[in-house]
Amino acid sequence: MANRQSLAIGAWRGVSFAVAQIDVVAAEDDLLVVGMLEKDVVGAHRGGADAVDHALHGTLSRLRDGGIFTGGFGETLMLTRPAAPIRAATLMLIGMGASLAGNPEAVGNLTGLAMRAALRVGAASVGCLLGWSELDLPDALVAPSAAAMMRGALAAIEAHDADAFPMHWTFDIRNGAAVSTTAALRDALSAWR
Repeated sequence: MANRQSLAIGAWRGVSFAVAQIDVVAAEDDLLVVGMLEKDVVGAHRGGADAVDHALHGTLSRLRDGGIFTGGFGETLMLTRPAAPIRAATLMLIGMGASLAGNPEAVGNLTGLAMRAALRVGAASVGCLLGWSELDLPDALVAPSAAAMMRGALAAIEAHDADAFPMHWTFDIRNGAAVSTTAALRDALSAWR
């Protein structure tokens, strides 16, 4: 599991949820989920994909420029055993399209996609850097986006055929609104029950 300080927010069917500020280089998760936009936006927030790209000496930019992984909405790419200095066992890139800033449910759908992948590969620990790691969200959309992410993850767990196995899932809260993000994630989990 990752080497970070996290705050537990609850559990559902064998999956424990937490929040933390995730360092994409130092995270030692089985699966590290990173959202990537179709294009870099000049002057925009620099998040998880940018940090991974920098650590991997421009690999993500070359994948996008070469059309191998463009960042189109819902597109995925799994990189097993990514090169140092990345410590996660597997890096999952999820395309976020041109912009999801105004669409909380879209971020929730991508979180569900990530959870289904984590369940399929049997990941015991997952760091999820979707949404705020690449997007600048207006304050009014922080809580709805966080709630949609939790609902997406929970719906994927509910749809999973096999019995749940122990998994530790950590949502990144490096968005400048950690308190409201944490509360919205916790509230969505409580409401699901």
